[in-house]
Amino acid sequence: MAGTVSSLGIGSGLQLRDILDQLRQVDEQKILMKQESIAELNVQLSEFSVVGSKLLSMKSSALNLSLSSTFLNREITSSSESVITATVSSGIEEQTVNVTVDRLASKSSWLSAGASASTAIVAVPTSVETTTGVVDPDIEIVMQTGEEMTIDFGGSQTFTVTAAGDLTMNQLVTEINDHLDNQDSGGPGTNQRFVWAETYDVAGETFLKISSDIAGGFGEDNRVAITEDLTQLDFADSTQSFQYEFNTGADLQVVTLNVAADTTMAELVDLINNDVDNPGITASIIDDGGISPYRLLLKSDDTGESSRINISGQLPDLAMAEQQGAAAASLNAQVTIDGIPYLREGNQGINDIISGVTLDFESTGTSTLRVSFDDQEVIDLVTSLVAAYNDVVQEIDGKVAYDTETGAFGILSRTTIRDIPFDLETLMSTPIRVSIGSKVDSWFDLGLTINRDGTITIDQSKLAEVVSENLSDVQSFFLGDATEGITGMADMLNDRLRVLTGGTGQVAAEKTEAQQRITDLESYIEKEKERLDRRYEVMTRQFTELDTYMNRMTSMSSYLQTQFESLSALTGTGSGKK
Repeated sequence: MAGTVSSLGIGSGLQLRDILDQLRQVDEQKILMKQESIAELNVQLSEFSVVGSKLLSMKSSALNLSLSSTFLNREITSSSESVITATVSSGIEEQTVNVTVDRLASKSSWLSAGASASTAIVAVPTSVETTTGVVDPDIEIVMQTGEEMTIDFGGSQTFTVTAAGDLTMNQLVTEINDHLDNQDSGGPGTNQRFVWAETYDVAGETFLKISSDIAGGFGEDNRVAITEDLTQLDFADSTQSFQYEFNTGADLQVVTLNVAADTTMAELVDLINNDVDNPGITASIIDDGGISPYRLLLKSDDTGESSRINISGQLPDLAMAEQQGAAAASLNAQVTIDGIPYLREGNQGINDIISGVTLDFESTGTSTLRVSFDDQEVIDLVTSLVAAYNDVVQEIDGKVAYDTETGAFGILSRTTIRDIPFDLETLMSTPIRVSIGSKVDSWFDLGLTINRDGTITIDQSKLAEVVSENLSDVQSFFLGDATEGITGMADMLNDRLRVLTGGTGQVAAEKTEAQQRITDLESYIEKEKERLDRRYEVMTRQFTELDTYMNRMTSMSSYLQTQFESLSALTGTGSGKK
């Protein structure tokens, strides 16, 4: 308290400070009452937001029922979902379609012969060749006197060529082919040799190649290996090619992979999968559980003929046979709809056969597809609207009703919000007749009942029956008829709820008024506190002066008392002496 002195009252002996505090408490009762009013108004503001939210929820349901698109929703059923499933777009014609899935689309695949391990070599080198060439194979020396070259064939036949003098490339070819230990009279070789040496030209240079003499020979029995100390020539294992075609149509792609010598099955898988030109195939290794269980599986990523694989250049050590799509079997799906056959490359998302319908083929077989109006959509929206209506009514009535325990009415009892349930009930009871003979002119025709507590109940069985049997009348009831100037029930509700919840609507107005009252009360409290501060500052000063005065008077009284006592003492003493 401004101006309060802790020793106030000492001089007078009165509890002046307590008196001031008690007086101020009495004067502050008005402030406390205003603060209680502010607290109540804040509770009201919070409740206005709750009611507004519930009204918006009801408005959302009414809005959905006011949209013509709501009554264009369709559902599609399949008599055999194990054969075919489907989805449908809004607004398409209701219809029944007979479907036979004759064949599912499949992925092209090839499978190799088995191997004992995934590390089995699938590119055994059956030839070696020089890495550099010569311009004139009849003149240029490629093997000098005393140099040696050892050739191993299949691990079973080895011979060494030793240069008795300098040899040109053509002379070296003759030395190899005519070597006594390279003769295989009566053997399987084309030239009755173990290996065969020959030259070939590339870009003006001549190169030497040494290969198994067995045409088409492959595997370890035909491996050709060379060790040499030649100064002029270096040799490397020949690279093999693996070639396949993808897509047999106009978009045919031919992919050729260079496979290094001694590449394993696992390495070939990586080579295929990591190829930048891979058009959409995946290689993998499977284990079939047999004696030689490991097989390379080549499979297209997508179904259909446009993803067909054809291996046009196989590796001799990896024989592959076509699996899915073999013997020209079609990879496309075939479906017959109402007697008309259709071919499609996929099984899922087929949306270009029946307008507005997307098909998913699950297995071969027959099924009947039925496109019909989605009754449940409307039933759910009506049920949602009824629930939202009840939510609003119960919220408002619960905050208006008299509380026997507190002896007071609810927080909304003195606001216009209390009238909203009556307004909505009146609106819900309004009949709407769009056409003569309509089976649905009011909510009651849909199975609505108004309960004694103001809530409503909808008979789900009757609602489902009416929607199923009288859809056009239900649609007219909610949408009205713009050409006849008839507003539908859904629009009536939506419009009324828009007014209630809008920026200048009833709820907003109550919020604004409550906020203004809070502002006014806060201003009053601030001014009243300032007034009391000034008043009690003056009173404190006056009480202090009073206390000082009383203290002075007390001191003077004590002084006079002392003087009187002293005088009396003196007078009494004089009489005794006399």
